Amino acid sequence: MCISKDMEVKKNILEAAKIVFQKWGLNKTTMEDIAHEVGKGKSTLYYYYRSKEEIFEELVKKEFASIIGKAQSASEEAVSSKDKLKKYIATMLSEVKKTASIFPLVKGDVKGNKEFLDRIKKMLNDEEEAIVLEILQQGLKSGELNFLKEDELIKAAKALVGMVTGLAVYLFFDNDDNEIIDIATRLIAEGM
Repeated sequence: MCISKDMEVKKNILEAAKIVFQKWGLNKTTMEDIAHEVGKGKSTLYYYYRSKEEIFEELVKKEFASIIGKAQSASEEAVSSKDKLKKYIATMLSEVKKTASIFPLVKGDVKGNKEFLDRIKKMLNDEEEAIVLEILQQGLKSGELNFLKEDELIKAAKALVGMVTGLAVYLFFDNDDNEIIDIATRLIAEGM
């Protein structure tokens, strides 16, 4: 697989930015800090990105795309739909928690930025809803999720993703207790 020069430069910028954001947080990081870390001039960064916020947003999108990919892979290892949902939810939440521990300074920087959080949430919800919808459809077809009707599946997927997103945000910003991930996963997947 051949990666274009532009793709390689962007990849290097994102890797450098991740290091700098981890060290200084979003607010204290400058484009100059990122340029220094990647070994390029600021003009190179500005050629690819308008601002450090744009770099950060792309970095976050890539991190969450990776998390969703891991969660989807984990769910595919399970046989039953309930187990697929449990694996998906548990992996999503634990991977979000790991990401939160990598970016402790950034958490405070983005916590109050509702516009940024809404953009990320919208991007992720569409992808997640498609994955969860597929699991729910399999469960309905197998009879395992017989408490759902065909015409409810899209709304059920949206509701489930909304709950997981709410928990993920809570775990990312407000909680450091890893046992909560297991409890939350069981509550959602097993019901009360």
